[in-house]
Amino acid sequence: MIKHTRVRQLCFLAIFCTISIILNYIEMLFPIYLGIPGAKLGLANIVSLTILLCFGFKYAVGVALLRIFIIGITFTNPYMMLYSLAGGLLSISIMALMVKTHLFSNIVVSIIGGVSHNIGQLLVAFVFFSTSAFVYYLPYLILLGIVSGTVVGIIAQIIYIKIKRHIIG
Repeated sequence: MIKHTRVRQLCFLAIFCTISIILNYIEMLFPIYLGIPGAKLGLANIVSLTILLCFGFKYAVGVALLRIFIIGITFTNPYMMLYSLAGGLLSISIMALMVKTHLFSNIVVSIIGGVSHNIGQLLVAFVFFSTSAFVYYLPYLILLGIVSGTVVGIIAQIIYIKIKRHIIG
């Protein structure tokens, strides 16, 4: 029975990983200019939040790392991979802490995740370019994080409600 559960869990994680790669790729194919160079909705984060809620921190990080690596070596470059890595790891870490407290709704968790993802990427820009000029993007990145975090949170909440009984128990 334990082996069956682990195989089932691995299958769900593989499916989620595939979906996150596809969502990331779709966003690359159909870019929406949001006023900030490189900014996007971050639809793959729907999967990150869903995995965090269903399986926990280490699985969310594992799938995010796999997605970032696959997208990075296939469609982008090492610099973009570092931006994604910084944003992804910071946002998943902060969301995991918030989920653990049970004080916040999943949508609020997602909003904070969206904002922290953008802040993580901004920190990488500070390191690469050794300038604080990017601080002017901060208000726009926060607003974009709130909007995208809300969209991601709503969709992830709907998915979580629909699938949690199949995954968790």
